[in-house]
Amino acid sequence: MIKIKKNSALIFLCFYCSMIQAQEPWNSDHKEIIKTIENFSESTSVNGKGANAYASFLSEDFTRWTIGSDVINNKVMWVEGIRDWFDEGWRVSDRSQQFIEINIANGLGHVRRIVTETYLGPDGSTSSSKAALVETWKKENEQWLLYRTNVQPIKAE
Repeated sequence: MIKIKKNSALIFLCFYCSMIQAQEPWNSDHKEIIKTIENFSESTSVNGKGANAYASFLSEDFTRWTIGSDVINNKVMWVEGIRDWFDEGWRVSDRSQQFIEINIANGLGHVRRIVTETYLGPDGSTSSSKAALVETWKKENEQWLLYRTNVQPIKAE
């Protein structure tokens, strides 16, 4: 049995975690999905092109579920909600995201990320949200399209 002092174990754990974070894990396929997500997100920004642009990144059989709810939105339902929101004058004024994992297999990209957004209302008011997302992107006709997304809201700090 090997005995490790608490401080030594903690120092090793901190070193190990910093080494993992310092690595650049994204290959060209991962970067392609990241770029698609950035373009997708841009559609709802202050200078975004709105619901039709947003919809162009969704597969025809797209679904979205907020964990804990009993509603699963399909593409039509979700895009109409985005359209109403956008037409009312709401925009994403600030966004940050942290990619946790991207795994690509058999034409599907499985993405885990944390997104924080600030929304700018038509009257200049703002609100914020933070959520953990689990997404499945599907490669169709050489384009990544969002197939499934599960959202877990996180209490903003």
